[in-house]
Amino acid sequence: MKRVQPSTLHALERRPLQSLASPGLFLSGRGPLKRGLTTPSSTTSSSATATPPPSLPSPTTSTIIARGQAYLLPVYARPDFVLARGKGSWVWDVDGKRYLDFTAGIAVNALGHADEGVLKVLNEQAGKLLHASNVYHNEWAGKLAELLVTLTQREGGLGYPAGGSSKTSGGQLRGAKAFFANSGTEANEGALKVARKVGKDRWAEKTGKTWDDPACTKTQIVCFENSFHGRSLGALSVTSNPKYQKPFEPLIPGVQVGKLNDVAALEGLVNEDTCAVIVEPIQGEGGINDASEEWLRALRRRCDEVGAVLIFDEIQVGVVVSYSGSDGAKIGMQCGLYRTGTLWAHSALPADCHPDIVTMAKPLANGYPIGAVLLRDEVAQTMTAGTHGTTFGGSPLACAIGYHVLTRLASQEFIRNMAETSGYFGERLAKLPSMYPGLLEERVRGRGLIRGLGFRDASMPGRIVGLARERGVFVLTAGKDAVRLVPSLNVVKEEVDVAVDVLEGSMDKLSSLARFKNACPFLGKTKTSTLRNLSTSASPRYPSLSALTERATKCPVMGPALNVRSKEIVAGYASVAANSDVDKIHKEKGVFPPPGATVEMCPHASAARAAARMAEDLAAAAAKKEAPKSVAAEAAAAGCPFHKAAAATTEGKTTPVQAAPAHKAAKHHSGFDYESFYVNELEKKHQDKSYRYFNNINRLAAKFPVAHTARVTDEVEVWCANDYLGMGNNPVVLETMHRTLDKYGHGAGGTRNIAGNGAMHLALEQELANLHRKEAALVFSSCYVANDATLSTLGSKLPGCVYFSDSMNHASMIQGIRHSGAKKVIFKHNDLEDLEAKLQQYPKETPKIIAFESVYSMCGSVGPIKEICDLAEHYGALTFLDEVHAVGLYGPRGAGVAEHLDYDAHAAAGDSPHPIKGSVMDRVDIITGTLGKAYGAVGGYIAGSDDFVDMIRSYAPGFIFTTSLPPATVAGARASVVYQKNYVGDRQLKQVNVREVKRRFAELDIPVVPGPSHIVPVLVGDAGLAKAASDKLLAEHNIYVQSINYPTVARGEERLRITVTPRHTAEQMDKLILAVDQVFTELSINRLQDWKLAGGRAGVGLADGPEDSHANPIWNDKQIGLVDGTAPPTLRDGEKAYVDPKAVAKAREVFNPLLGPISGPLQATRTVVYQPEAAKVNNTQRQQLPKMKTGGAHVPLSGDIPVPPPSVAVSA
Repeated sequence: MKRVQPSTLHALERRPLQSLASPGLFLSGRGPLKRGLTTPSSTTSSSATATPPPSLPSPTTSTIIARGQAYLLPVYARPDFVLARGKGSWVWDVDGKRYLDFTAGIAVNALGHADEGVLKVLNEQAGKLLHASNVYHNEWAGKLAELLVTLTQREGGLGYPAGGSSKTSGGQLRGAKAFFANSGTEANEGALKVARKVGKDRWAEKTGKTWDDPACTKTQIVCFENSFHGRSLGALSVTSNPKYQKPFEPLIPGVQVGKLNDVAALEGLVNEDTCAVIVEPIQGEGGINDASEEWLRALRRRCDEVGAVLIFDEIQVGVVVSYSGSDGAKIGMQCGLYRTGTLWAHSALPADCHPDIVTMAKPLANGYPIGAVLLRDEVAQTMTAGTHGTTFGGSPLACAIGYHVLTRLASQEFIRNMAETSGYFGERLAKLPSMYPGLLEERVRGRGLIRGLGFRDASMPGRIVGLARERGVFVLTAGKDAVRLVPSLNVVKEEVDVAVDVLEGSMDKLSSLARFKNACPFLGKTKTSTLRNLSTSASPRYPSLSALTERATKCPVMGPALNVRSKEIVAGYASVAANSDVDKIHKEKGVFPPPGATVEMCPHASAARAAARMAEDLAAAAAKKEAPKSVAAEAAAAGCPFHKAAAATTEGKTTPVQAAPAHKAAKHHSGFDYESFYVNELEKKHQDKSYRYFNNINRLAAKFPVAHTARVTDEVEVWCANDYLGMGNNPVVLETMHRTLDKYGHGAGGTRNIAGNGAMHLALEQELANLHRKEAALVFSSCYVANDATLSTLGSKLPGCVYFSDSMNHASMIQGIRHSGAKKVIFKHNDLEDLEAKLQQYPKETPKIIAFESVYSMCGSVGPIKEICDLAEHYGALTFLDEVHAVGLYGPRGAGVAEHLDYDAHAAAGDSPHPIKGSVMDRVDIITGTLGKAYGAVGGYIAGSDDFVDMIRSYAPGFIFTTSLPPATVAGARASVVYQKNYVGDRQLKQVNVREVKRRFAELDIPVVPGPSHIVPVLVGDAGLAKAASDKLLAEHNIYVQSINYPTVARGEERLRITVTPRHTAEQMDKLILAVDQVFTELSINRLQDWKLAGGRAGVGLADGPEDSHANPIWNDKQIGLVDGTAPPTLRDGEKAYVDPKAVAKAREVFNPLLGPISGPLQATRTVVYQPEAAKVNNTQRQQLPKMKTGGAHVPLSGDIPVPPPSVAVSA
């Protein structure tokens, strides 16, 4: 591309620049660059080489930097060199070293450095009139404003359609006005002031009051996450980045923060009190994140509905849009002021996506300070003399330069040349993700001449910027995870080559695997992301090693090296001597461990133990010296010289080789590549971070809630199990299962309709029907199967059936509805208005089923059961209620939330099988539950009317064509149900502990998704951080909490789902709270206040959300026993959980007909106590015990667990 050198102020003719010699350019990692390179002339150097800075600053550089450090406010972090001059896309420092500038002064220098045309205008105008203030007219402000408006009318933007016209009823083009400031920040401040005044005027017009009435509420401003609008206090208030905001709080009130491209949230976000919405259609500082056309259209429409002013901040970039041209081709647009060929970012968009105000600054005067606000006439008319002003804005010099720059940028030849170069730039960058899949995201962000390379590791962008600068190229970071490239708009292809080659060399240096891929066939053919997963996944055989390290032990090169390393580790560990030596060291250093201190409390001992385990595993892996023949053969075939040599030594030997089994021989197929398909599908899961990692966790019956990992000696505390009450090791449950196993054996013997329909199954179904006071129940192999089979069968049989499904329903319900083939209507989560609006669309005679849950397990919210029953009865629908996460946990007998809503009535009815007419549980038509959570067993069930259950029994394939549950499992489940029906203490204690954990988290600003249930979802908001937090808790604190990522929860709402049990002790809770707090600090995870500043997410930190994460709990203080002091106390370390004798007696009694009366004492486990004769702690003693604060009450802590005497005899 040729550069512009006009000879007069407005001349636009082009003249060729001097062409210099272009020697080969050597770039680290790339070799000589054999391309011609045209560069600006230089008296200092004729070489085109981008030269790195010296290792140490020169005396001249040091002096200048020291002077700045002495007298300048230290708010910038700068590298140790001093720029002296520039030309085109190049700059030189005071020592004569040259750099290629692909930052363009942060997207400012549209025409590059020291442009001849700009210099000529500056000299001419400065010699005539620099400044006269805005008290007087000057010739250039009006000219520049006219040019901006007429170009916008011609090329599209601000309501003018591209290539068309937008006229008033009188046939005149609608007008627009401009205001000039000194910077982008000032432009945004001005735009917000205009919008605030427009909002007040519109409110006054609507209400009939005056704009200055104190009652005016139309003052709210909406901005968006990851935005950047400037650093003055007003602009900073709409820059949703806590890093920038926190030091200067409190900020301007009345600012709401939304999420880019979230169409559903706009209605609640932008409301009648909103006066302004400000958005960067593509966020530059925030990481090159672009807004969609659909979202911008919805935003425009919502602003019109409520009378809000829509502001587009196009100061740095603008929107990235793909739209269809007349020939159907996709056209890409972005960045204001022609960065990709149109005046505005939104010029190519339909007018119904356009703003009321657009702000601009950076490239308008090519580096001379200027900012501008362009407004539609209908919003500009509110501003009159004296309502806004500036001293320096709109000066003759600034506007003269702006006029010149904009005229140049608008020329068709300039646009064509720029489009050609930007296309070439895009082609070069598009190759990088495939070259560095382990470093880069798949898609290059942005378009044209503002591009972003997104990195998978957020620590990489800063390092790339530093490495590129060392190699003589300037680039920028953007947001947390991107490198931004914004060259001058007249950059040439040869300069693009230099920049991209340097980036490649920089990434070569950081891609450590690249150095080995050519030497090792395994590394060469394995995707980087797969290698990363292998290196971060534990070996199933050797838990302290990664899966990649285990494979390396089979390599002829790495194997011996790792064997040597294991011996070195053992030798190092040997220096950590016996306990007495460690104690001696502690005393010498003044370290006095508390009684009962564990290895984890000493970093040296902990590290030594980990090293010893690694040494053991390395030695064990190395002991298997020979790689499997298949691995060796594959490596040899792939070209590994070591395996080839090994293969050669065995050639000619006569040892017979056994033929591979037939199923192994069929591994390779001549047609479809099945293995590649599997790998690619898995790769998708890794890429979107939804790949599931399964930890090896083995719950210990004698130590609940403790488990061991793959290594039997490594024990962890489990905080995410669904055995909510610890019934999996309740002694009466285990006793019943042992007795049943001895009498009936292991398996059921077949399906229910052949040989697997035993008395145990029928008795359990009768027990479950009684639990829910329904006519019948039916047991399935799991509740997933129960939901899937029931919903698919019911929907396929009911003629014209329509399902109404809550948007947060479990996958089993979604699949069941899908398999039914019935029509599905999804209503917003727990939104009764939305549900009713959708029910109204169907005749009452149409079969309808409302499917929903009582407790939603990932967020802890509770369905409005009673209100949904009201709607179902009014509109003629059945109700299908999933109580999976509620049975055993709510209600006086554990029947779930539906029972709990009429707590006193059901408590008074006792074990009666008859329904309580008019109760919520009676009004629900179909209830499903599980035996695998609070009841500690496995299996699922449905409960409802006799005929309904019989129909499902007769038609559901998921029930008919599967082996029934083993008798011992069924018996254990029934024992658990009976026990919980007769003892409420476990449920009460669970709620006591849940309240305590939530309260403690709130004190530390740990963000818990608010909810009234027992679920404790700790919001993290990032998939990588959630897994890192989970891994850190497990590895460093021996606490197991599984991270929950997409698709179980929405992207951006990732969390740690904590489940508190009645068996967790106060000390274990202390450890959990401290560990989570520490991990949040170490990983810099957002806390509650951070989410509040960001506008909230997933119910956390919302302006109108509950302050208490356990607001309005289902269990009230009276039901828990906090009012009368009967609430069970939280366990302390060393105490055993209490087992109720009356409930035990009842659970034994129901099995007398099948198993016979039992004799002998109940065998308690190590974690529970069964002592009917134990002495009680009297009330006086309990009052003297220390107390744990729980919600609004106090629960005494007991040293001895009180065991009330049985009211019925228990066989001795």
